[in-house]
Amino acid sequence: MENIILEHLQKIEKQLEILNSKIENFLGFEELSDEELRELDEIETEMEKGEKFPLE
Repeated sequence: MENIILEHLQKIEKQLEILNSKIENFLGFEELSDEELRELDEIETEMEKGEKFPLE
């Protein structure tokens, strides 16, 4: 059972890494406001710490 949970967590982590990569390579990323860039930085920092963040 623990192995299944670990496998799912690893899949989620990989998906988050892919999502993060897509965000960084998003067309128009350069056009984001300073506030939007700070918000993305905060989300990335929280993800690295393993903290949850609202999807709003």
